[in-house]
Amino acid sequence: MSLANTITLARLPLLLLLVALLFVPHWQVQLVGLGLLIILFLLDWFDGFVARLRNEVTEMGAVLDVALDRAVENILWITFMYLGLVPLWVPIVFLIRSFVVDGMRGVALSRRKSGFGMMHSPWGRFLVASRFMRAFYGLAKAVVFCLLYLTHALALKDPRVLVTLQPLNQILILLTVGLCVLRGIPVILDGRIYFTPGKGQE
Repeated sequence: MSLANTITLARLPLLLLLVALLFVPHWQVQLVGLGLLIILFLLDWFDGFVARLRNEVTEMGAVLDVALDRAVENILWITFMYLGLVPLWVPIVFLIRSFVVDGMRGVALSRRKSGFGMMHSPWGRFLVASRFMRAFYGLAKAVVFCLLYLTHALALKDPRVLVTLQPLNQILILLTVGLCVLRGIPVILDGRIYFTPGKGQE
Protein backbone atom coordinates (compact mmCIF):
# COMPACT_ATOMS: atom_id res chain seq x y z
CA MET A 1 0.00 0.00 0.00
CA SER A 2 1.26 3.47 -0.85
CA LEU A 3 2.32 5.92 1.86
CA ALA A 4 -0.46 8.33 0.84
CA ASN A 5 -3.15 5.66 1.25
CA THR A 6 -1.67 4.61 4.60
CA ILE A 7 -1.96 8.20 5.81
CA THR A 8 -5.55 8.31 4.55
CA LEU A 9 -6.51 5.13 6.42
CA ALA A 10 -4.76 6.37 9.59
CA ARG A 11 -7.48 8.99 9.86
CA LEU A 12 -10.08 6.34 10.78
CA PRO A 13 -8.62 5.14 14.12
CA LEU A 14 -7.78 8.75 14.96
CA LEU A 15 -11.41 9.73 14.27
CA LEU A 16 -12.72 6.94 16.51
CA LEU A 17 -10.33 7.98 19.29
CA LEU A 18 -11.34 11.64 19.29
CA VAL A 19 -15.03 10.67 19.21
CA ALA A 20 -14.46 8.45 22.25
CA LEU A 21 -12.74 11.35 24.02
CA LEU A 22 -15.88 13.44 23.56
CA PHE A 23 -17.57 11.24 26.15
CA VAL A 24 -14.90 11.69 28.81
CA PRO A 25 -16.39 14.20 31.30
CA HIS A 26 -13.26 16.30 31.78
CA TRP A 27 -12.73 19.50 29.82
CA GLN A 28 -8.94 19.07 29.80
CA VAL A 29 -9.38 15.76 27.97
CA GLN A 30 -11.65 17.51 25.48
CA LEU A 31 -8.87 19.95 24.66
CA VAL A 32 -6.63 16.98 23.85
CA GLY A 33 -9.38 15.72 21.57
CA LEU A 34 -9.55 19.13 19.91
CA GLY A 35 -5.83 18.90 19.16
CA LEU A 36 -6.35 15.46 17.62
CA LEU A 37 -9.22 16.84 15.54
CA ILE A 38 -6.93 19.51 14.10
CA ILE A 39 -4.37 16.80 13.28
CA LEU A 40 -7.14 14.78 11.62
CA PHE A 41 -7.95 17.64 9.25
CA LEU A 42 -4.26 18.32 8.57
CA LEU A 43 -3.85 14.66 7.56
CA ASP A 44 -6.62 15.14 5.00
CA TRP A 45 -4.44 17.76 3.32
CA PHE A 46 -1.19 15.88 3.91
CA ASP A 47 -2.23 12.63 2.22
CA GLY A 48 -2.99 14.52 -0.99
CA PHE A 49 0.30 16.40 -0.75
CA VAL A 50 2.22 13.13 -0.33
CA ALA A 51 0.33 11.50 -3.20
CA ARG A 52 1.27 14.32 -5.57
CA LEU A 53 4.84 14.54 -4.28
CA ARG A 54 5.50 10.81 -4.66
CA ASN A 55 3.39 10.44 -7.82
CA GLU A 56 1.02 8.10 -5.99
CA VAL A 57 -2.23 9.63 -7.25
CA THR A 58 -4.53 6.70 -8.07
CA GLU A 59 -8.24 5.97 -8.42
CA MET A 60 -8.07 3.84 -5.27
CA GLY A 61 -6.50 6.73 -3.38
CA ALA A 62 -9.23 9.08 -4.55
CA VAL A 63 -11.97 6.63 -3.51
CA LEU A 64 -10.36 6.07 -0.09
CA ASP A 65 -10.00 9.81 0.44
CA VAL A 66 -13.67 10.46 -0.33
CA ALA A 67 -14.75 7.51 1.84
CA LEU A 68 -12.76 8.80 4.82
CA ASP A 69 -14.07 12.32 4.25
CA ARG A 70 -17.61 10.94 4.42
CA ALA A 71 -16.83 8.91 7.54
CA VAL A 72 -15.33 11.94 9.28
CA GLU A 73 -18.12 14.37 8.51
CA ASN A 74 -21.05 12.00 9.07
CA ILE A 75 -19.71 10.47 12.30
CA LEU A 76 -18.91 13.91 13.71
CA TRP A 77 -22.31 15.37 12.78
CA ILE A 78 -24.09 12.42 14.38
CA THR A 79 -21.92 12.59 17.51
CA PHE A 80 -22.46 16.32 18.00
CA MET A 81 -26.18 15.79 17.42
CA TYR A 82 -26.15 13.16 20.17
CA LEU A 83 -24.41 15.67 22.45
CA GLY A 84 -27.14 18.23 21.75
CA LEU A 85 -24.98 20.72 19.83
CA VAL A 86 -26.40 20.05 16.35
CA PRO A 87 -30.07 19.65 15.28
CA LEU A 88 -31.18 16.30 13.85
CA TRP A 89 -31.86 17.63 10.35
CA VAL A 90 -28.17 18.49 9.79
CA PRO A 91 -26.77 14.92 9.73
CA ILE A 92 -29.85 13.86 7.75
CA VAL A 93 -28.98 16.40 5.02
CA PHE A 94 -25.35 15.28 4.94
CA LEU A 95 -26.25 11.59 4.84
CA ILE A 96 -28.73 12.07 1.97
CA ARG A 97 -26.24 14.19 0.07
CA SER A 98 -23.52 11.56 0.62
CA PHE A 99 -25.65 8.71 -0.73
CA VAL A 100 -26.91 10.63 -3.75
CA VAL A 101 -23.64 12.30 -4.76
CA ASP A 102 -21.45 9.26 -4.19
CA GLY A 103 -23.95 7.13 -6.09
CA MET A 104 -23.70 9.48 -9.07
CA ARG A 105 -19.91 9.46 -8.82
CA GLY A 106 -19.92 5.67 -8.71
CA VAL A 107 -21.77 5.57 -12.03
CA ALA A 108 -19.35 8.11 -13.51
CA LEU A 109 -16.38 6.09 -12.23
CA SER A 110 -17.74 3.03 -14.04
CA ARG A 111 -17.49 5.15 -17.20
CA ARG A 112 -13.86 5.99 -16.32
CA LYS A 113 -14.64 9.50 -15.08
CA SER A 114 -13.33 10.65 -11.73
CA GLY A 115 -15.49 12.45 -9.18
CA PHE A 116 -14.09 15.77 -10.32
CA GLY A 117 -13.51 14.80 -13.96
CA MET A 118 -17.23 14.09 -14.42
CA MET A 119 -18.03 17.79 -14.02
CA HIS A 120 -18.53 19.37 -17.44
CA SER A 121 -20.51 22.57 -16.81
CA PRO A 122 -18.49 25.72 -15.95
CA TRP A 123 -20.30 26.32 -12.67
CA GLY A 124 -20.05 22.61 -11.81
CA ARG A 125 -16.30 22.64 -12.39
CA PHE A 126 -15.99 25.72 -10.17
CA LEU A 127 -18.27 24.66 -7.31
CA VAL A 128 -17.17 21.02 -7.18
CA ALA A 129 -13.80 20.56 -8.86
CA SER A 130 -11.95 23.84 -8.33
CA ARG A 131 -9.22 23.84 -5.69
CA PHE A 132 -10.62 27.06 -4.24
CA MET A 133 -14.08 25.64 -3.50
CA ARG A 134 -12.69 22.32 -2.31
CA ALA A 135 -10.38 24.13 0.10
CA PHE A 136 -13.11 26.56 1.20
CA TYR A 137 -15.57 23.74 1.90
CA GLY A 138 -12.93 21.73 3.74
CA LEU A 139 -12.00 24.78 5.82
CA ALA A 140 -15.67 25.46 6.64
CA LYS A 141 -16.11 21.91 7.95
CA ALA A 142 -12.87 22.04 9.91
CA VAL A 143 -13.80 25.34 11.55
CA VAL A 144 -17.33 24.30 12.53
CA PHE A 145 -16.23 20.94 13.94
CA CYS A 146 -13.36 22.48 15.89
CA LEU A 147 -15.68 25.15 17.32
CA LEU A 148 -18.25 22.51 18.29
CA TYR A 149 -15.51 20.47 19.96
CA LEU A 150 -14.25 23.57 21.79
CA THR A 151 -17.79 24.48 22.83
CA HIS A 152 -18.30 21.02 24.29
CA ALA A 153 -14.98 21.23 26.15
CA LEU A 154 -15.63 24.66 27.65
CA ALA A 155 -19.24 23.80 28.51
CA LEU A 156 -17.99 21.01 30.75
CA LYS A 157 -16.10 23.64 32.72
CA ASP A 158 -18.82 26.31 32.60
CA PRO A 159 -22.24 25.48 31.03
CA ARG A 160 -22.91 29.19 30.49
CA VAL A 161 -20.49 29.01 27.55
CA LEU A 162 -23.25 27.34 25.52
CA VAL A 163 -25.34 30.52 25.61
CA THR A 164 -22.40 32.53 24.29
CA LEU A 165 -21.14 30.20 21.56
CA GLN A 166 -24.30 28.50 20.30
CA PRO A 167 -25.42 31.42 18.05
CA LEU A 168 -22.04 31.42 16.30
CA ASN A 169 -22.14 27.62 16.06
CA GLN A 170 -25.56 27.72 14.40
CA ILE A 171 -24.44 30.32 11.84
CA LEU A 172 -21.41 28.23 10.88
CA ILE A 173 -23.53 25.06 10.75
CA LEU A 174 -25.96 26.74 8.34
CA LEU A 175 -23.07 27.99 6.19
CA THR A 176 -21.57 24.51 6.01
CA VAL A 177 -24.90 22.87 5.20
CA GLY A 178 -25.48 25.48 2.49
CA LEU A 179 -22.10 24.71 0.92
CA CYS A 180 -22.81 20.99 1.15
CA VAL A 181 -26.08 21.32 -0.76
CA LEU A 182 -24.70 23.90 -3.20
CA ARG A 183 -21.81 21.60 -4.16
CA GLY A 184 -24.09 18.58 -4.44
CA ILE A 185 -26.52 20.05 -6.96
CA PRO A 186 -24.02 20.33 -9.87
CA VAL A 187 -22.97 16.71 -9.38
CA ILE A 188 -26.57 15.61 -9.89
CA LEU A 189 -27.14 17.92 -12.87
CA ASP A 190 -23.86 17.10 -14.61
CA GLY A 191 -24.20 13.41 -13.73
CA ARG A 192 -27.52 13.02 -15.55
CA ILE A 193 -25.58 12.48 -18.77
CA TYR A 194 -24.42 9.08 -17.48
CA PHE A 195 -28.03 7.91 -17.29
CA THR A 196 -28.85 8.98 -20.85
CA PRO A 197 -28.48 6.20 -23.46
CA GLY A 198 -25.70 6.95 -25.93
CA LYS A 199 -24.19 9.72 -23.80
CA GLY A 200 -21.41 9.75 -21.24
CA GLN A 201 -19.59 6.99 -23.12
CA GLU A 202 -15.89 7.04 -23.93
